[in-house]
Amino acid sequence: MGSVGLSRSTKAKNFIGRIKSLVRKHASGAGGSRRGRVSPYGRGASAAAHIRVRSAPQRVTVKSRVVRHSRYSGVRGASGALQNHLGYLGRGGVAEDRGRGVLFDSDGDLSREDIRAFRDRMTEDRHHFRFIVSPEAGSALDLKYYAREFLTRMESDLGTKLQWLGVAHYDTDNPHLHVLVRGKDARGGDLVISREYISHGMRLQAMELATQHLGPRLPEEMERAFKRDLTADRVTGIDLGLAQASARHPHGFVTPLRSPNGSLAHERQRVHTLTRLQHLESLGLAQEIEPGIWRPDIDLVERLRALSIRGDIIKLMHARMRGADPSISAVIFEKNRPPPEPLVGRVYGRGHVDELSDPEYLLVEARDGRAYYVPLSEHSEITGEEARVNSIVRIYPALKRRGRAADRNIARIAMQNEGIYDPDRHMQEVDQRARLPTGVSASEYVAAHLERAKSLASRGLIQTLEGDRFRIPENFERESAARPAVARDSGRVIKVERLSARDLDEQVKENGITWLDRELAAGASGQEAVRVGASRFERELAAAFKGRAEHLKTLGLAQEIDGVVRLKPRFLDDLYERELADAALRLRTQYGELERLQEGQRIKGRVVAVEPLPSGPHVILASESSFTLVPAAGGLGRSMDRSVELSVNRSRPFNPAQPMTFQLALRYRELTLGRALKR
Repeated sequence: MGSVGLSRSTKAKNFIGRIKSLVRKHASGAGGSRRGRVSPYGRGASAAAHIRVRSAPQRVTVKSRVVRHSRYSGVRGASGALQNHLGYLGRGGVAEDRGRGVLFDSDGDLSREDIRAFRDRMTEDRHHFRFIVSPEAGSALDLKYYAREFLTRMESDLGTKLQWLGVAHYDTDNPHLHVLVRGKDARGGDLVISREYISHGMRLQAMELATQHLGPRLPEEMERAFKRDLTADRVTGIDLGLAQASARHPHGFVTPLRSPNGSLAHERQRVHTLTRLQHLESLGLAQEIEPGIWRPDIDLVERLRALSIRGDIIKLMHARMRGADPSISAVIFEKNRPPPEPLVGRVYGRGHVDELSDPEYLLVEARDGRAYYVPLSEHSEITGEEARVNSIVRIYPALKRRGRAADRNIARIAMQNEGIYDPDRHMQEVDQRARLPTGVSASEYVAAHLERAKSLASRGLIQTLEGDRFRIPENFERESAARPAVARDSGRVIKVERLSARDLDEQVKENGITWLDRELAAGASGQEAVRVGASRFERELAAAFKGRAEHLKTLGLAQEIDGVVRLKPRFLDDLYERELADAALRLRTQYGELERLQEGQRIKGRVVAVEPLPSGPHVILASESSFTLVPAAGGLGRSMDRSVELSVNRSRPFNPAQPMTFQLALRYRELTLGRALKR
């Protein structure tokens, strides 16, 4: 029968039925042909509610992170961040045979070309997903096979094919999987996964699959795991129950003697809860008010999580000390409560804060006899001068730079447009610029300013208008400088200054200027006795000072008088001349004769390379028949392949820990831009 013969109510019911069908398809991510259309709730919400696991399942931990590519800035952006993360996943020492990690997908192991192609495709996405899947019995599983089965189940739950790669890591007590998933579905639209599925569905699916392979956990295994939880310095299931019970009581009290319905609790459960409360009391996180009545800390769960993180850090530091005295004091460097003096020491470890994110940390043996964990941010190090293992570094907190070039640009564009910042107008101006930062397109440049404007608007410094435009108040620059973003880093950042890229043994025999020489010139002595109970670094540093003093004697730059080694005046200048002579000989065939820096001199040339000399990186400024080596400070090192004019002015105030050449005031300008910069 055609639609003409249907009643109005039947037509209405059919119409409503079709609408409901479309809504269901849209919610599951399967409906609609428009590219990128997904439900705001994401895929997998319904699947998460229907996953069932058998009794006594294998325990699996799933950690997740959604990485939005718009958060990355700079020349390399998301591509560089992805390359770094993929390199970290495939690093040496994580495979079962302690070799490099082998990345794989649903079809097999991946070559370097495959990984590069995957990275390039992923870079074009709006976001990607990072997962860590850690079965408690991971050592009993074939993790590659397990990963492929797990991703197949995810595809079924989400209703789309996934593009992913994974790697199995065996460098911890619990072997685990890392999985990267592209942020695109099979249709090419943005892949949105529901929070419910990420929070619960994935873990339940991983548990069911592990149980299918290994069988249910045995009662004795469950009992052992439960007893370990009773004295663990981390959040456990008992703690979550205590926190909930405490929140329900008007005074925050809990009692393990009775269950919530008033009946006598099971003896075993009562004993376990009392044991846990006693351990929490030893940590200062619970108090027995009177016999049988306890009051857990109001922030019990948060404080346990912080304690767990701190415990993991301390264990990591001692594990990486490589045979040093295990009694050495391990300290977390806090930017808001730093040591009274800048921290100077040797890096003995570097890694990622966690395996899902990009921020890194340093482990440092310091001159004060302690070992420090130093969390890094994007502002901590100078690009190209990052610290590595055995580097000598100086660490200190510093206030963030209050003024920003982006803020000045936003204010300038607004001033020209009746107080309105309009990215379209900014793009018109950028298109007329002769030069942008190296490797940055016009659209990327303006997009970075737009993100900055959104950030400023979220802090109430500027007003959001329609069409990604913003009203900029007249006092904007002054307010922006006076009110730095403090929620994330309290206006402070940890700065890491690399004093030397060479380890102590290399510095002892070096024929150029080393950090040891600068310390000796500044008054350090190689004759002092090592204190009782000194750390490994303190002992090795004292030996290095003595060894360096002896080497300077063989070079004729020091002499021993009455048993004390005396350094010759201006010995640093003699050492600098030695390293320049070595560099001149090494680079002569490529660039011609070396021209020394002299006061009052003007030099024109092209910045062609950076040469790592013992005293630090130097820029090679090449002309037709000669070249000059200039300390790569300031912006000069970022002027690669550009023509510059360099003028050498009068000396700076005298510093005995620097050769005279390093105390010249250098001023240069890029001939193509006409900009003048100072060192």
